[in-house]
Amino acid sequence: MMYRRIAAIAVLASGMVASATAGAATTPEAKITPMQQAIDQGAAIFKSDRFGSTRTWIPDMAFHSKPVTCDSCHSNGGKTVGVMPTGAKIPSLIGTAADFPRYNAKAHEVFTLQRQLVHCIRAGIGGAAPAYNSPAMVDLEVYLISLSRHATMGRNVK
Repeated sequence: MMYRRIAAIAVLASGMVASATAGAATTPEAKITPMQQAIDQGAAIFKSDRFGSTRTWIPDMAFHSKPVTCDSCHSNGGKTVGVMPTGAKIPSLIGTAADFPRYNAKAHEVFTLQRQLVHCIRAGIGGAAPAYNSPAMVDLEVYLISLSRHATMGRNVK
């Protein structure tokens, strides 16, 4: 993960130096920060990654089944109220990262955001979650944290 981030920083830095020395304006690609790249990659994973699952579901008003992804339940990238395949409504994920770490009464343990992601991927999607601190897991975590930009962090930490 660290090597990927360092490589991204090096590529961005070399692009900025090259455009500055050439006297040209920086391109839009050069303005993408490593953090924004992680957010974008996390959003892409959230929207389309199946994590090896073969589960499908048929949304209301649909003619065919769709693969289960994070976005299947957490609509619009988690930015709006979602609906589980059972029909139960779930709140948007905006501000959710601010609630971690939090105590999970069912498991009788404190869950970090990454641990919650592992639980959702295994139980909800039926897939194999990325390893803790892997690039994919960090990108997912960074994406969810980006949805909590204006929320007060640590609301559940007493």
